[in-house]
Amino acid sequence: MKTNQPVLISILLTSAVVGCKQTDNKVCHQPAPPQYEAVYDRSTAPLQIEIEQSLQHPANLKLSQIASQLEYYTVGDARFPVTQAIEIPDNNAFITFNYPRIYYRKQDVPSKRYGFKALAYKWNNDMNKTNLFYDKKTTRMYCALSGLDQNNKEEKAPYIGELPPLDTLLKIQNYIFPEDITTRYPLHLTHDRLLGFSSSGYTLCHYEGDAGEPNGIITFNLQGDTLCKFILKEPASAAKRWQTDSIPSFQTFFWNNEQNQMTFTIPFCDTIYRLLDSRTISTLYALNLGEKSISGDQLTQPVANGKIWLRTCYENPKSVCIGLRQKGAPEITNWLGHTDEYKPVLTHRIVYLKENGKTYALPRNSGGFVNDIDDGLAFWPDGQTDDCLYMIRTVTEMRETVKRTGSARQQELLRFLDNPQVHERDYVMIVARIK
Repeated sequence: MKTNQPVLISILLTSAVVGCKQTDNKVCHQPAPPQYEAVYDRSTAPLQIEIEQSLQHPANLKLSQIASQLEYYTVGDARFPVTQAIEIPDNNAFITFNYPRIYYRKQDVPSKRYGFKALAYKWNNDMNKTNLFYDKKTTRMYCALSGLDQNNKEEKAPYIGELPPLDTLLKIQNYIFPEDITTRYPLHLTHDRLLGFSSSGYTLCHYEGDAGEPNGIITFNLQGDTLCKFILKEPASAAKRWQTDSIPSFQTFFWNNEQNQMTFTIPFCDTIYRLLDSRTISTLYALNLGEKSISGDQLTQPVANGKIWLRTCYENPKSVCIGLRQKGAPEITNWLGHTDEYKPVLTHRIVYLKENGKTYALPRNSGGFVNDIDDGLAFWPDGQTDDCLYMIRTVTEMRETVKRTGSARQQELLRFLDNPQVHERDYVMIVARIK
């Protein structure tokens, strides 16, 4: 695995969890208490990302500084925009979560509807609509669901469901529904929220009692056994849950190619961590927001103008791309001057380049990285899967705004835009790779 490669963990966090693997025979597992003492790996100092200083001197960056190739995939229309994409080892193929639908996408191949169907309220909506995990070894999909159904639309019984292999789900004639899942791993949550999961376990973002901000994470195996509890912030502020629900929080996680580590940030914490295994954690990046950060004692009051918090964070082997929101600052809008409802609202784009260890703020109206790879749209990631960064745009925007330069490097892009089978109503997933 590459150093500083975007990674994720196969486990998630929570405070009081009891687990039980449910199958057809309803065998229930009695969860074990914490099995390990937390290990905080401080062998390497965290890298400093100087956000406050970079905002004073915006600078343009070229896309070739973080990627070498772009690929284009049509991924549906405005009714169901993509909220998560997963690369699968199948010759440039992806699974896209067009919330609440799932599709198989491959270049020059008609998209296929995945054989699992769930209405929006049946998904675990604490997951920011990133509810899927694909196990490359078994080709099985795991999904985070709310436990709600027609007979129960109020009392949540969230769980992680295990679905059949990919080939089975793509060929199936009749859809599988949440009620049909025979292997499920219940999450008996109180105040905690699911941060991430895999085929081997999950991690919860832990809140002490009715605290309004989390102070750590807890890892579990799928049977619900508590593996380890990590305290990452103390003491917690006096803010209560009801006082912070209206403040947009930030949670993220990225899986590396080996699917055995996780990079994450907990809300209102200016640190990015890496979960190396179920009992070992290290500090990856320290984010310097200076006086613009939100401290714990400010969470009980309306956020003051000028304060900044994280909204998105995506990483590849060459960079860390951070989306910020600042109270009172102009919002970054799309080409029509609007904000996209299916994306977090941002006011600043920050890039940390690993090669030189420097932090840059991109100009607000730049659209992102200058696209010097194929002279197409400026690039800013809306998501990540393995080493790939991707953004979602409309075909209309591309056809209306891409300038035809006559350059040979535009050949593949123009082939895509001039393809009569690429419809005006379609959205496009633009994938940036390092080859």
